[in-house]
Amino acid sequence: MSVEGSAIVATDPTARAAEVAGFPNLGPEDRFGIRQTGHGPDRISVEQWLPTGAVGELPVGWLGPLADFVTGRAVQSALVSDVGIRTLSLHMQIGARGLHRGRRVLASGEVIEIGSRSVLAGGRITDEMGSLVAQVTGRFVVVPGVVRPSSAAGSELTVPESDSLAVQLGADVVAREAGRSRFALRPAEWMANPYGIVHGGIPVALVDLALTDAATAEAGPVRTLGLDVTFHRPAPLNDVPLEVEAVVERVGARVVVANAVVYQWTPHQPMVTAACTMLRITQD
Repeated sequence: MSVEGSAIVATDPTARAAEVAGFPNLGPEDRFGIRQTGHGPDRISVEQWLPTGAVGELPVGWLGPLADFVTGRAVQSALVSDVGIRTLSLHMQIGARGLHRGRRVLASGEVIEIGSRSVLAGGRITDEMGSLVAQVTGRFVVVPGVVRPSSAAGSELTVPESDSLAVQLGADVVAREAGRSRFALRPAEWMANPYGIVHGGIPVALVDLALTDAATAEAGPVRTLGLDVTFHRPAPLNDVPLEVEAVVERVGARVVVANAVVYQWTPHQPMVTAACTMLRITQD
């Protein structure tokens, strides 16, 4: 781990890691079956219970809250208690087998570099046999103020409610045509992070849902290979729907490239943007 911003680094990493491990789950973490299982001064361990009734591969959007959680908690575990963090970007590189239905996946996260204003962390997600599911990196900006996480409304639901990612998010199709899809959801209380804004994992799940839908309509079945998500401004919890528009940019013989924008009022003021590469699945 490279350390630059020593003023924000926990003086007792072991004690700080134990303190953060005791933070209660938030609504998105409980809804997506996520919990921390271990901690140390430089690494945390997490598991996620996945839907078991779905057939075939699951959208990697199911891993959105996990990617944010495993990297974010690793960062929290390394910093002093009187600062907070917000997600700046998440990158997911998916393993060759994709994400298949099953009982759970396992994740570990660690801090890679602490700067004066931001922190970079990495995570590795595997199945129970140890096979790679995804590599994750997340960058977080350090913000002032003590934030004590508390359980959000609806966080008592500790298992996924549906095998459908759209149903799980409460997202509805607004428009769909070949190469373009638009979904909308109304931010619910269970989606909040400790700052009272939408948890960073929710837009990740939402963009993968829309990107996959748009690409499938244009090119047939696909599987996400890589997803880059950038957070431009926070998404508040209010009555304005959160919308995502996904557009296919290029269809090749094997690969589809697509982009997405998440916004509330206008796409000209994006809250989140995403770029995705997907593999076309050959039908036998």
